[in-house]
Amino acid sequence: MARWGNCDFHELREMAERFHAAEAAHKSEQMSREVLQELGNMLLRATKDATPVDTGHLKRNWFLGDIRRYGDIFTIEIYNNVEYAPWVENGHRIVRNGQTIGYVNGKYMLRISLAELEHKAPSIYSRRALDFLRQLIGGVL
Repeated sequence: MARWGNCDFHELREMAERFHAAEAAHKSEQMSREVLQELGNMLLRATKDATPVDTGHLKRNWFLGDIRRYGDIFTIEIYNNVEYAPWVENGHRIVRNGQTIGYVNGKYMLRISLAELEHKAPSIYSRRALDFLRQLIGGVL
């Protein structure tokens, strides 16, 4: 029997493992972005629902910014571009002729919505992470 030689596929296997690791990292980042977008949308919806309505102008002007990555940290911004939004959120003094005559309590529509979401976020992320791991290892979990 003729022998043609031998081949060492060790380096090819290592390269394939690096490709799989890079693909997993990309999918992991994508999953993190999707979860953050989902949480951001939930926060936006809850904040809008909690916003008091007089004309609807304040409620219509809640927005989500883009997802940004800083190293291992992903962020998303929620904002309202209405001039008086901070006063409705945090409360304010009522001043007449230079004298404080009262105080209007804040509605805390963003602060309360964020606190509620912070309680829900771990279970949402855990569920999505488990689904991600199932896909990554082929449904074994």
